[in-house]
Amino acid sequence: MPSLNFAPVAGQKLPAPKHIDVKGINTRYYDAGEGEPIVFMYGGNFGSSDSASSAPVWSLNFLPLSAGFRVIAFDKIGQGFTDNPVRNEDYTMASVVRHGAAFIEALKLPPVHLVGHSRGGYGCTRIALDYPHLVKSLTIVSSGTLSPRVSPNEVVLSASPYPPYSRESARWIYEGYSYDPKVVTEEWMDNVMDVFAQPKYKVSVQKMVEEGAGARYFIPELAKEKRETLGWLREGRLQRPTQIVWGQNDPTVLPEGCFDIFDMIAAHNRRTTLNIFNHTGHFSYREHPERFNALLAHFVQNASA
Repeated sequence: MPSLNFAPVAGQKLPAPKHIDVKGINTRYYDAGEGEPIVFMYGGNFGSSDSASSAPVWSLNFLPLSAGFRVIAFDKIGQGFTDNPVRNEDYTMASVVRHGAAFIEALKLPPVHLVGHSRGGYGCTRIALDYPHLVKSLTIVSSGTLSPRVSPNEVVLSASPYPPYSRESARWIYEGYSYDPKVVTEEWMDNVMDVFAQPKYKVSVQKMVEEGAGARYFIPELAKEKRETLGWLREGRLQRPTQIVWGQNDPTVLPEGCFDIFDMIAAHNRRTTLNIFNHTGHFSYREHPERFNALLAHFVQNASA
């Protein structure tokens, strides 16, 4: 493989997005490069009126890594520019996991290197457990959802002082996540506002909040399935090379949580590593992209050997 330049290049743009039907869900994704396939899953969930994640959040990693790998970043069901769930009952993390696995199958990919951030870290872990034939390696980034500890996220970043669906509200949220607020760029906020502008995104917020899908389906089902997931990790069911990446200064995920996850997985899987980035909040892959890209490239190469 040629020597890679892991640093993002200013002004470099993502390729044009593509779309694919995933079991009736029109799914947007970005695809570039050749070689071992890396699939990125971002965090967050449907139903937030003060922040909105989508595939371009990986832009600082996607472009440099595409020089040596096939990189794919997709919009999860109900987020970004991918269709919403058809039924209220499908506003769940289980639906996100099923959609992510079906997306990999729809692209007819060989076993992939999954990279999941925050709620996406939980989603990717669950894909690796439920569909191990689809996964070659797993990278878990700052996943409070997967951590067995209580997350302070809802307390630290609750009650935004700005109006819902506003640029000010989104900036307040993402700056709160970050060690250095300067990493929150205008391009990042532009992508958030593009998602906010979609009528279908506001429908997902209405479903989760006003129609009660969050309280009725999302929260209780996630709690039940998280207990199951942690039990499976303690039993040693995760048998894929796994790395955990955490931000030492993340105000929304307790640092001790990464050691809990590492201990559960490493007890049964010697191919497990833990990496803690200093002076880093929740978005290590955006706060220190060159370091993150080099770490991921090295891990993928070793897992592929």
